[in-house]
Amino acid sequence: MSLASVILVGPMGSGKTAVGRALAEKERLDHVDLDEVVAQARGLSIPEIFDAEGESRFRALEHEALSQAVAGRPAVISAGGGVVVSGSNRILLRQSDALVVWLDADVEVLACRVGDGEGRPLLAVDDVTGALRTKVAERAEGYNEVADIRIDASDRSVAECVELISAARADNVERAAQCR
Repeated sequence: MSLASVILVGPMGSGKTAVGRALAEKERLDHVDLDEVVAQARGLSIPEIFDAEGESRFRALEHEALSQAVAGRPAVISAGGGVVVSGSNRILLRQSDALVVWLDADVEVLACRVGDGEGRPLLAVDDVTGALRTKVAERAEGYNEVADIRIDASDRSVAECVELISAARADNVERAAQCR
């Protein structure tokens, strides 16, 4: 993958899919949503994969989808919230030439965005905010490990996030060209 690619990581509700789609459109790149790739490959929704095959099988499928996306042509890749749980995924993300962006937000904002957690197997609990708080805390080190930049999307619109990422992407592409 070239520096023209962007990989979005971050917790559920941070805006990875919405920002990814808008960024891909602005930059005229393909958009790859890893959850959609996994669901389509299995012919099942993400909750159905979790129910029928378990989280570990989902993570294996997610790794396969990430590997293919990283090896593919330049794109904007929206990764699932738990992509950084896997050490092999963190290695793939660090070794890619893509700009890895950690979209982050306050837990209360994330909770408002995900609502009751429907369609999100790891949030199928009574206390969605508590579950989010736990997942964010467990994964923060992984996001930090792989991210080139971090954007707090708590009070930013999709358009504002896109502009920040576009500027960072342009800066990275320019620096890469100077090093050649």
